[in-house]
Amino acid sequence: MKIKKIFKSMLLLIFITLALFTSGCTEKNLSAEDIATQMLEKQDSIQDYSYTMHSTYYTGEKAIETEFKTIYKKPHMIKNFMQEPGKEEETLVLSDGEFRWTYIPGTNTVMKTKLPKTSEITKSDYLTLIGITLNDTNVSLLGVEKLDNRETYLLKTSPKDTGESAAQYYTKVWVDKETWMPLKYEMYDSSGNLTAKVEIWDLKVNSGIPDSEFVFNIPDGAEIKTTG
Repeated sequence: MKIKKIFKSMLLLIFITLALFTSGCTEKNLSAEDIATQMLEKQDSIQDYSYTMHSTYYTGEKAIETEFKTIYKKPHMIKNFMQEPGKEEETLVLSDGEFRWTYIPGTNTVMKTKLPKTSEITKSDYLTLIGITLNDTNVSLLGVEKLDNRETYLLKTSPKDTGESAAQYYTKVWVDKETWMPLKYEMYDSSGNLTAKVEIWDLKVNSGIPDSEFVFNIPDGAEIKTTG
């Protein structure tokens, strides 16, 4: 399975699992409107968060590992560090709300991009996305488990379409009871083989991240390329 498809499935899963459990509900017949309302209420209480995402992809006997660190603060500030497999250096992508700065240490290059004017996601946006997700995905609660000393809900999702051309896989996700944030994902193929694993480490929610965290300092001698 392609990595891009794995991440698309996991991103959709984040939306639905957060929505289902912010209300403490486990019914599968909730309407998109019910889920969107609960989700928006939870999103309103989150002002900032940070975590490290460690991903492992299994291709035959080989495992490919990547690491991704992110820091986020409302409304539009985000800072990401991405490390490619086999490389020690990290690529920095930082958005301060006005510009997106991308620093590539290997070439000492900075890409500066003007960000378009964007608004917060509206309720109708959530309704559309969640409605599509519910139509395409079965979600079930497997139980409650401890993960790194945190109480979590363990869920399973699988595509509703089981035709010959449908993607044959299922995903498990562990959702933190305290923060309602997903802490771990595992994706399996139709034979039950683990194909990908994503773990969220050092999660902090509403820790009071200062705006100064999102100020980009241009490295000495860096070449700056402006786009947008």
